[in-house]
Amino acid sequence: MSTPRYVDKGLADDGDLFEFDDMEEAAGEGEEREEREEGEREAAPTPAPPAPPPPSHPCWSCREPVPAGSPTCPECLESTRHVRLISPEASIDRRFGTGPPLQLGRDPVWAQAVAVELSGDKGKGVSRRHANVELTPDGTVWLTEHPGGTTNGTYVNGVQIGRGARIALRDGDVVGLGRHFAFTVLTVEPDA
Repeated sequence: MSTPRYVDKGLADDGDLFEFDDMEEAAGEGEEREEREEGEREAAPTPAPPAPPPPSHPCWSCREPVPAGSPTCPECLESTRHVRLISPEASIDRRFGTGPPLQLGRDPVWAQAVAVELSGDKGKGVSRRHANVELTPDGTVWLTEHPGGTTNGTYVNGVQIGRGARIALRDGDVVGLGRHFAFTVLTVEPDA
């Protein structure tokens, strides 16, 4: 038989000494306590992982996040539906939404958004006030030749439109301002 051992529990409130018959008994109690604590940890519910943020995309106008399916940007209030005019010939990639028409031509006052890109040889055949493109709230894209007409005509998919005519455009149409400059119309719809 082994001699009893005393373990000093000086941190206990009353400073009492505790007696164990042997160290194996003390070790056994420690293992039981660890198993109990482990079981309690396993039984505790684990918190659910945080929900992923809702899908979003940057606004075409202000670049702020727009929740998927939203018809307008919460920051700038611009419609998510917009039009892109792309022309590699003059390095034009313009986006615009509903509101005033985008005026196309070489006149820097009348066609402020594109006049610089259409200056010189790039805009050969483009009139100073050639045409405008408009996106209406119902999603229709309209091309209107300047009421005074143009010197070299306006074309949609290779077919000349009438002087001062207004014509609905479809996604992918190619618009020619004169015979030497053209751009493609892309309609970007909001996320479903």
